[in-house]
Amino acid sequence: MKVNTLKSERLVLCPVTSEHLSERYVNWMNDPSVFKYLESGGNYSIEKLKDYLEEQEKKNILFWAIHLKGSHIHIGNIKIDPVDEIQKSGEYGIMIGDKNEWGRGYAKEASLRVIKYCFQELGLTKISLGVIEKNIGALELYKKMGFKIEQPIGNVGVHQGETCNSVRMILVNKNSNLKKIILGTVQMGLPYGISNNLGKISLENSIEILEHAFESGIEILDSAEAYGDAHHVIGAFHEKHPTKNFKIITKLPHQLDVNIAEKVNAYLDDLKIDQLHALLFHSFSSYKENINNFDVLRKLKSDKKIIYLGVSVYTNEEIEEVILNDEIDIIQLPYNLFDNNSLRGEILKRAKAKGKIIHTRSALLQGLFFKEINDQKEIVKKLKKELILLSDISKTDNASISELALSYCLKQKSIDNVLIGVDSINQFKANIKSVNYKIKPETVDKINAIKIKNIDLLNPSLWR
Repeated sequence: MKVNTLKSERLVLCPVTSEHLSERYVNWMNDPSVFKYLESGGNYSIEKLKDYLEEQEKKNILFWAIHLKGSHIHIGNIKIDPVDEIQKSGEYGIMIGDKNEWGRGYAKEASLRVIKYCFQELGLTKISLGVIEKNIGALELYKKMGFKIEQPIGNVGVHQGETCNSVRMILVNKNSNLKKIILGTVQMGLPYGISNNLGKISLENSIEILEHAFESGIEILDSAEAYGDAHHVIGAFHEKHPTKNFKIITKLPHQLDVNIAEKVNAYLDDLKIDQLHALLFHSFSSYKENINNFDVLRKLKSDKKIIYLGVSVYTNEEIEEVILNDEIDIIQLPYNLFDNNSLRGEILKRAKAKGKIIHTRSALLQGLFFKEINDQKEIVKKLKKELILLSDISKTDNASISELALSYCLKQKSIDNVLIGVDSINQFKANIKSVNYKIKPETVDKINAIKIKNIDLLNPSLWR
């Protein structure tokens, strides 16, 4: 992996090479006060350090030597090792070996520069680390830099020759597009999607996907009573990982057979949470039929059982009516490469002007964008011309359909969150990678120029 030279106010971070081999460096590695909390150290020689540096040069990692500006004195090292290019994550470690430079804030300065580089230029979504629980100074430094304690792990660290507790900490890229992603769970409860040939995701694989989602920095899950046993799958995840709580959006069924308060309490019990991030009406018709139940919804809000209220809609006419209701916080609507700004642009601006939170779904149009052009499904035949156009744009831009689809939605300023679903862990990993693609302005213009005259073709519930 290519390692770029980085600069901060007082430091220059250069790629570590065998040129950094020195007796000074060996002395750091043999100084008990330097390697006190490190995994390695002691009994080093020039030859052993030389072998170590040559080994590091061969690895696919990020490894910098920390130099003082001006004098260019080597005072320590910082690295991200390993780097997971699929999960867009890395493991952090630092050593300030020159004790004369301790207490000057160089560790923090170097760390912040490396973190910025990893997040903003490499597109990493998460950096994690392990630290000995007794290393109070390091713990406080990492907390100040934004790292959060994930979990303590017993008897895995070594301090002064004795095993002790270690603490896992994590820093999530708050500026990442992943913060805008909502992970849908319908495939975890039902076989769903025009391109889904795998059927319903197993409980084991669903838990694995949710674990990866949480580690990647995704905070919100979208579910519904109508999604089979998706609620119970999420609940199983929360029971397995009591410290890893997602924010949950769920939806009331189209036909309510009991009162809403009873429904919400049942949802909270199934999901193993104390509060819903949002409760949505699953359709505009359900919203209209229950417009007189808003006293109950207000009470649920005041009791902190739910934070936001919302409606899932399909048409611009439905959006027009919903935005007039000041008690509706969230509008969830379809938006994608076909159901695009040419259809939704103006109404989204009006919704945002009314202070609404906009969540979009169908970013991948149930997988339609990935169908072969010659597929015999009726919907593919009817949209063949537009699918060919997307294919041409994809080839011209050297971008995957997934990269185009997700980046197009994420780029829209009127959209707060983008909902996606996945059929497998591999598809999830591919989508995670796609969110950091930067779509070109001219490509956005080409997509906005796509206009589907028969908008019923954009509604999967009407496909035959």
